[in-house]
Amino acid sequence: MQVKTFVSVLAFVTASAQAVEWQLISTSSDLEKKTYWYVDPASIAIQSNVVQARLRTVWSTMQFGPDRIGYQSTTYLNYVDCKHRTIAFTGNTYFQDVASTSEPVHREVELPLSELKFIPVRPGSSGEVRVNYLCRSRSESSNSLT
Repeated sequence: MQVKTFVSVLAFVTASAQAVEWQLISTSSDLEKKTYWYVDPASIAIQSNVVQARLRTVWSTMQFGPDRIGYQSTTYLNYVDCKHRTIAFTGNTYFQDVASTSEPVHREVELPLSELKFIPVRPGSSGEVRVNYLCRSRSESSNSLT
């Protein structure tokens, strides 16, 4: 019975992960290596006075991590402090495909909010675009995790 329940839950989680409708929020201007940033609008929520959301980054060319394994997209949990205009992320999962639906090639541990290091965003950077988007979404969202 436990195995059957586990398989049912696993199938639901897998289907849910693939059913995410990513919304494009930014594209790099680099013509040699395009970078695309997406957000899962359904994941936007407020936790401890910061906005959290599931984001995805996709590159037009293969990237290589420290372990030399190639990847072309990553998903992660992003946190934004709108008052201080700072950003932090955790729980990167790396995929070889651009759709982020293949088996992950690498996963990083998702740290609790209290352990994250928030950094200021540079004006005009992709980080600033994410901060602006998520802070604007905060006022439109009624999702609260606190």
